[in-house]
Amino acid sequence: MVQSVTRTLELLEVMKQPQKSFSLAQLSEAVNLPPSTTHRILQTLCEKNYVVRDERAHLYSLGPALISLGAAATHNLDLKSIATPVLQRLSGQTREDSFLIILSGYRSIVLSHEDGPRNLKIVEKLGHEVELHCGAIRKALLAYQDGAFLQNYLRHCQDTFCSHPITDSSALLAELKEIRQNGVALTCSDYIQDAVGIGAPVFDAQGRVRSSLGIVLPAARANAQTQDLLKQMVKQSAAELSTCLGYASAAL
Repeated sequence: MVQSVTRTLELLEVMKQPQKSFSLAQLSEAVNLPPSTTHRILQTLCEKNYVVRDERAHLYSLGPALISLGAAATHNLDLKSIATPVLQRLSGQTREDSFLIILSGYRSIVLSHEDGPRNLKIVEKLGHEVELHCGAIRKALLAYQDGAFLQNYLRHCQDTFCSHPITDSSALLAELKEIRQNGVALTCSDYIQDAVGIGAPVFDAQGRVRSSLGIVLPAARANAQTQDLLKQMVKQSAAELSTCLGYASAAL
């Protein structure tokens, strides 16, 4: 019985890719099961509307019964609680303090923070609002906002008092484009003198950027080789948290 449940869950995991349908042969190969066994599982899922079958194309895709389950699960999600073990692992791997940051209008707030074992630290205050172009973790959040938001943000920073003025809008937009291409941001002395920040976006089940996470450390601990390793760790942690929030990348 347990094996049957495991096989069913594995099949649903394979089908979780957005806007994609699968043939019986593709699914059988993906879960390493005989077509007859895969077909029986799919029949049961189709009966309960967890999977639907296109009778003309003979393709399977996730069904409408999963929508209510997903909605119920979303209501139960507590971002801070879900992020805590991810941040703890990131701080354990990198030995640096890790942070989870969320939007607050045109600013950002540190929602959660986990200490690394290092004694020399860069201090970020919980609940303290800071502009989104300040530091790698915030830029990772800003980079994935839509064009209208970015243009309004630039005007906002020019038209109102800004504690950290934007000196070159074109350079900022180019940097944000590079962050989107790489999936990770790295800054040095960008917001805090002699501090290196590394941040990556966190996506929710709808593919929206929900938050960003990352680490901040003294520049003396971040040579080129170390930076590459830390960037990979931050990206992996952000991907892990995104998965916990229900995000399924089209690249998977």
